[in-house]
Amino acid sequence: MGHTSNELLTPPSEADTRLQTVANTSADGMLVVDGDGRVCFANPAAESLLSRESHDLIGQIFGLPIMFGEVAEINLIQPSGNLLSAEMRMSPLIWKEAPGYLIVLRDLTERRRIQEALRDAEGFSRAILNSLSQHIAVVDERGIILLVNDAWRKFAAENGDPNLFAIGVGANYFDTCAITVGGDAQNTAALLEGMQRVLRGDLSLFELEYPWDSPTEERWFQVRVVPLHDARRGMVISHTNITEQRRQARAATEAEALREQLQARERELRALGVISGGGQVRPPVPHHEASLHASRPTLFYEYIERYGHLLNAAVQERGFGVPDKDAEARELAMHLGDLRATARDVIEIHLAALRNRSLGIPPARQQAYLEEGRMLALQIMGYLVAYYRDGVVS
Repeated sequence: MGHTSNELLTPPSEADTRLQTVANTSADGMLVVDGDGRVCFANPAAESLLSRESHDLIGQIFGLPIMFGEVAEINLIQPSGNLLSAEMRMSPLIWKEAPGYLIVLRDLTERRRIQEALRDAEGFSRAILNSLSQHIAVVDERGIILLVNDAWRKFAAENGDPNLFAIGVGANYFDTCAITVGGDAQNTAALLEGMQRVLRGDLSLFELEYPWDSPTEERWFQVRVVPLHDARRGMVISHTNITEQRRQARAATEAEALREQLQARERELRALGVISGGGQVRPPVPHHEASLHASRPTLFYEYIERYGHLLNAAVQERGFGVPDKDAEARELAMHLGDLRATARDVIEIHLAALRNRSLGIPPARQQAYLEEGRMLALQIMGYLVAYYRDGVVS
């Protein structure tokens, strides 16, 4: 090959000695090979990377192609059989007054481990984001959308932006937020101001509830904006469909209002006594007794069905008078009067029938049941008061 072991052992020059000193303290593996590719020098880091002692390397052909001006990634087989990734750089040099090459090997194991950990963390974070039902986007300080979750993409596809041109990655959320808040100027201004306050650090959380109806139903959403805890300035925006919560809150308010109205009827009923006249004694006004649900459960559930039937008819014939159904309501009130029912019993029957009829139906129809149910409950309670007062339902 043109070199002997004596040539390899030629005393180094001052420059060679300086290179050896630097190389022996370097964390990178460093080798010097001659023009034929034989190893002339190997530092401790190279011994570790190649899992061979220096005296075993010197005089041996390096065994990898020499490429100048390029960075190559190579895999080194360890004694355990594991592969070790390394970055290899080469440059020409003069070694012992002869042309040679300096080879630098950098262990990429830690870098690969960090990169893999970052990929895993990113994948884990993305999996968490995609598991959430909220529509979530990460936005930078300019308003550019950087990341969205599956729920955001699905909502966009179902609401007129299947290709995510308006509210997808790369779009400017500041420019299109009017779409996401239903086009309402007041809500749009409030959202834009809230986002700017979060970006400035004035707020750690901004929340806004806004309506955005679809062609088929009334909808409400809540938007939450929090700062992005990252080196970059930005924020995380989430939109949550709160239509069901709003409906339940409205139903609870309606139920409470109905309860107060029925209790007023009950107070009126309790103010009545046994009224004499015409030789007729009216049914006694009921006082504190067990509820129908507890004392007569079979009849209680039968009345729930009858009430539900009346409720269905009222919703179906909404806006039209249905005299025969009024007769059924009077008959139900008389049966309840015969059982000495109270306002509490009417409320329990009403709520149970309402729950049964409201399951799995659109919000608009649920609202119709709420409104018609309130009128029906008050109607039956009025008949019941008349029955306790007059002995008949007229």
